[in-house]
Amino acid sequence: MKKDFYIYKCLREIHRINQELLLENNQQEILLIMNTPGSLEHFMVHTDPVRTKLIFDSLISFAVNHQKKGSIEFGFKLGREDQLSFYVTEPYGQALSQSNFEEEFEAEAELLSEITDILSGLGGKIWVDKNKETGRTFWFTLEVQPPENLRTKELNNHGTITYPDWSDKTLLIVDDVRTNLQLLGNFLSPTKSRIISVDNGLKAVNAVKRDRTISFVLMDVRMPVLDGYEATRRIKRIMPWLPVVAISAYPGSAESEKWKLAGCDAYLGKPLNISELYSVMESLFQDVSAEV
Repeated sequence: MKKDFYIYKCLREIHRINQELLLENNQQEILLIMNTPGSLEHFMVHTDPVRTKLIFDSLISFAVNHQKKGSIEFGFKLGREDQLSFYVTEPYGQALSQSNFEEEFEAEAELLSEITDILSGLGGKIWVDKNKETGRTFWFTLEVQPPENLRTKELNNHGTITYPDWSDKTLLIVDDVRTNLQLLGNFLSPTKSRIISVDNGLKAVNAVKRDRTISFVLMDVRMPVLDGYEATRRIKRIMPWLPVVAISAYPGSAESEKWKLAGCDAYLGKPLNISELYSVMESLFQDVSAEV
């Protein structure tokens, strides 16, 4: 059952459940570490979350069974073209006897076969890297697709959307994840607006300095180089009237208050509702026109 979901939230839930199991089994000397790229908390993918969790649970359980203490690390790394590689790393335990080594080899082969079956239909693969110093790392990949076009989904559910004509507008989209930039661009392209996309806050500030025709900014929060809060503050010092709308995977009163203090004009949660986005943008455009 493939669907859109936030991979960071999925892994955080995996960490929580397995950490509780360690406590229940009195295995407090084992430290479970989740390691993911810090700027990708809002990274949305389209694959099977149930089977993704099942694979991680199987690998973590296998690693726990070989450790009395020490750390087990799991997470994902982002490669070229936003390709994800998932992993679970366990340090080598005490030296194994020959008989134990043979049992270990058989157990590992059985685990790999089991996970290969789980990966069936997901276009992924699994392999093992072994290092005398760092231990054993299980790697696996999935055929992770970008999120479905939510605009198309909404059209199917709610009928035809009337797109505004913003052919005289220049929109700046700020997000460090390429697929998010593409998705937002797809959302906004029917408005006939000119769209500029940048992948960090500093580039956004520089874009506003260079191009005073920019009419609107969609600003992500967690980004490298310069985050969304500071980028918004700097942009507002340059063009106080320029509407800036914050977008975040973690909507809430605390985060909303931070955005207000930074100078944002509105705050929307992910995944975006395209009708709500258009409505907020149109309202802010009218506010700017009224002031002028």
